[in-house]
Parts: sequence; structure tokens; C-alpha cells
Amino acid sequence: MPQDKYVGKVKLLNLPNNTRPRYRWIVRKRDDGRYIARTPKIGVLLKDLDKKLEKDYNSERLLPKKFSFWKSLNSKSNKTKKKDQIVKLKSIKVEIIINYLQ
Repeated sequence: MPQDKYVGKVKLLNLPNNTRPRYRWIVRKRDDGRYIARTPKIGVLLKDLDKKLEKDYNSERLLPKKFSFWKSLNSKSNKTKKKDQIVKLKSIKVEIIINYLQ
């Protein structure tokens, strides 16, 4: 089985029946496609999660079937797309006015 891109990484997950996303260290992926993950213990700082120390995490647990990975804030949002569209529209209007004045 090929290596999954999430295995071995600490990710924010949207879990069912939880309103806020939770951090999980994804340890491995089973043959049926479900993930096994570990939760950070209470008191572990967020900046220390990527160190993946054995003492900082609880035991391995099977993730639920219906979960999703949290979308990062680095991805383009609708606001930037709308701004790009507005800039394009303004440039088109300026071109039309220039052509009209000539």
C-alpha cells in the first residue's frame, strides 16, 4: 500500500459531534482506508505538537468514518477571488472609457 500524505503528520480535524476542530497525530492508515490517530495530552503546547514525542500523546485510537481535514487559512478564500474579479472589471471599464474618448 502506498504511503498516505497525512500519515505521520499532526493535523486539525473536524470530528462529528464536535463544534471545534481537534488536533490529531495520524499514525497510520488501515487497509480499509480508516486512520489511526493519537490525541495530545492536556497541557501540551500547540507549538510542541510537531515534535511528536511519545510522552505528549495518548494511546492510539481509530478515527470515526465521517471526519474531514480542517481547511487551512493559507488557501485562497472567496474574498480574494472577488477582489480579483473587481480589479478585472475596473480595468475593463477603464479600457472602454479610453476607447470611447479616442
